[in-house]
Amino acid sequence: MNLGWSDDGQHGLRATNDDRAAVVRILDIGRDEGRLDSVEHARRVDAVQAAKTRGELVALTLDLPDRRGEHWWFDPARVRGDDRERAVRWLAEGAAQGRLTAAEVERRSAALPGVGTYAELRALLRGLPGWPGTDDNDLLAGTADRDAALARLTEAVVDGRVEPAEHPGLEADIGQARRLRDLRALLADLAARASDQQRHDAAAELAAAHHDGRLDGTEHANRTARTQHVAMTADLAQLTGDLHGDARRLSQAERDDVARRLKRALDEGRLDLPEYESRLRTAYAAGSIADTAPLFADLVDPPRPARRGPLDRAFDRLLFNSALLPAPTRWWQRLFPKPAWKILTVGALLTCCLGVTWHGGVLFLGVPLLVFLIFVYEEMFYGGSDNAEKRQQAVFDELGSALRRYDPSIRAARVSKFAVNVSEVTVAVRFDNDRDTVPPLIIDEAVRLFWLSRLYPLKTINIYSSCHTEPYLRGRWTVQLDRAVSERLRRRYGPRPYGPLPPPAT
Repeated sequence: MNLGWSDDGQHGLRATNDDRAAVVRILDIGRDEGRLDSVEHARRVDAVQAAKTRGELVALTLDLPDRRGEHWWFDPARVRGDDRERAVRWLAEGAAQGRLTAAEVERRSAALPGVGTYAELRALLRGLPGWPGTDDNDLLAGTADRDAALARLTEAVVDGRVEPAEHPGLEADIGQARRLRDLRALLADLAARASDQQRHDAAAELAAAHHDGRLDGTEHANRTARTQHVAMTADLAQLTGDLHGDARRLSQAERDDVARRLKRALDEGRLDLPEYESRLRTAYAAGSIADTAPLFADLVDPPRPARRGPLDRAFDRLLFNSALLPAPTRWWQRLFPKPAWKILTVGALLTCCLGVTWHGGVLFLGVPLLVFLIFVYEEMFYGGSDNAEKRQQAVFDELGSALRRYDPSIRAARVSKFAVNVSEVTVAVRFDNDRDTVPPLIIDEAVRLFWLSRLYPLKTINIYSSCHTEPYLRGRWTVQLDRAVSERLRRRYGPRPYGPLPPPAT
């Protein structure tokens, strides 16, 4: 809301007839909307005609909006006639709801005609609902609010949260509560008190804890006696707080279960006898279930490594090495995670096979799937700054660096692959002394590095010295990872790792 006519900062300039007409138009809007009565309107119009400068005109409209239909309750603005009528209605409703006494209504109603701005009207209506910006907690309490509070007080007496002797005093407090915040504070105090049912439940929980060994007889009797005199639910919760949750006290059954788990670890050879006895003593001395967690921290089974199944092999051979898949960044990559690509890959293979004997199969089913797979391959392997091609090259560079670290005489080691889906890799090694043959120890280390890598599919490893003039005729070593060689490498180095590449070191 913009108030008043603007002189564009030229207060000292003489006013023109057009300036006076613009100010009179604003005054007329104020009169039509009930912001100005006829007497005030006439006084200001006369002042407009007598004004000499633009600054004098500005002073006549500082509390009036410059356009018609502004409904905001802006504190400096004069009150509209419609809002004055609403104020009369809100005062009457306040009296009917018991928020205002008859004397208070009479006083506020008498002051209403003298209200000029919305700031004055807000002060007059404070504590009544309806007008913009009402603070709910600041509302005056009505008859319905007090009746609801009295009903809650009666319920509190019935369920034991309030003693009968306290009822008259609390009833008087409710009757004297001026605003809703005062009533709500009283009700919050009632809600925080402990009822007879809550005391009974706490006593039953303490009895169960005594029965299963979490509490001895003395502590059980002490806590049970205290439940009968506890007034607040927070104090009642303290009596049972250590009987549930992760920090709860150990029951006898839980101690026996801990002992059985430790005995199983002893039988499996995870613990020797002195360790078992030491942990068993610690378990029986533990006060809470959380105290037993360190006893089993080193007794869990190692995580099972990911296995490479038939669908993984089909995916890796038809598209590319699935370990090179980056984290999904686009919506379609999140919609189709790797399991879906596995199924799609096998579906494409089956469709192509069926198309050989089924007329039109390749044309109507195989071709669209193959086109889609080609698009997926191009987008996932070459697209983006973190694509599979760059990840594959990073793996090759790391393998070459590992070979150079193994033998300092290696000047360079370059790993390459003729095509993405070809299961053959080539390692070109260059030595400082220009040796034209690769020693067997370096060949074994290269095979070990490739075996423990996540490069799939991998069937052939070629190693040669780049110093040799005819590397493809002499000095070239080829290792075929057939069944026998793979079994020998598995016994020597363990199974091949599978799954996404670990994040790069930072």
